[in-house]
Amino acid sequence: MANAEYLAELVRAHYAGDDRRFSNLLNQVIASEARAGHSRLAERLRELRIEGTRTDAPPRATPLARAPRNLEQVLSVGYSDVKLTDLVLTQDSRQALERYVVEQRRAEVLAEHGLRPRRRLLLHGPPGCGKTMTAQALAGELKLPLIRVRLEVIFSKYLGETAGTLTEVFAEAARVRGVYLFDEFDALGRTRLDDTDIGEIKRVVTTFLQLLDADQSDSLLIAATNTGHALDTALFRRFDDVLELPEPTREQRGELLNRLLRPWRLKADDALLTAADGLSFADIRAAVEDAHKDAVLDDRTRPARENIRAKLSERRARVPARLV
Repeated sequence: MANAEYLAELVRAHYAGDDRRFSNLLNQVIASEARAGHSRLAERLRELRIEGTRTDAPPRATPLARAPRNLEQVLSVGYSDVKLTDLVLTQDSRQALERYVVEQRRAEVLAEHGLRPRRRLLLHGPPGCGKTMTAQALAGELKLPLIRVRLEVIFSKYLGETAGTLTEVFAEAARVRGVYLFDEFDALGRTRLDDTDIGEIKRVVTTFLQLLDADQSDSLLIAATNTGHALDTALFRRFDDVLELPEPTREQRGELLNRLLRPWRLKADDALLTAADGLSFADIRAAVEDAHKDAVLDDRTRPARENIRAKLSERRARVPARLV
């Protein structure tokens, strides 16, 4: 980005009250001036930055994010208190996600060296295995709004205007910093080589690639799909990381059960683990919640182990035979 564009974006961030984006842009300007040999200007800007971040300045309340009127049906805005510690993950996946949190929290340090933090993540894996909750956790850790991009609405109501609507979504990501979740990404990101596909989706994928390339926002862009293998390979190159969240193992199901049962001082035994075999994280959470509801309605202080097992078995009976 040329310095003129930096200045324009600085003004935009100032009037939008986006302190984080303003600070990141200022750091990039300082780094750019230093690289250009304008040491005196770079040093003066550093001094102004220090003056502007003095500790006696009154704190500014963070405004609640909400979708603009033209995107009310497309963007679903909320906040999350989920943390990474709430997720059951492999060690590699946990480290990859923690890297996002660290880089985002230290974005200003990276900007001083002309670097940008990770902010584009593609998640793939079967339904119910933690893709949406991962986005919630990143939003919760970074205290950012979680903004779900409702692709099903875009394709059902805006067919023929999809590319334009996506352009507006990316403009919103530049205006309001948040975690933007493109859920059920299959509808948008399927391969352009699929001859059964309609031309509209092919054009939309091309537009999406162009928007990703041009995006200079500070927002996190997360795409979630159940079928990563069917995605256009050009999409993979646009993301900082591609993370698979596979079907949970027996050990991971046991870990989640133990976490959920801890408030009642119960532990997952072989009977519960067998009943949970083949279930996703979402299924297990729902089954335990159902058992908890039964206990509350029956005026019991905690759910019975047998009732939990029954609820898990009920959920398991709904899972297609090929998945269990």
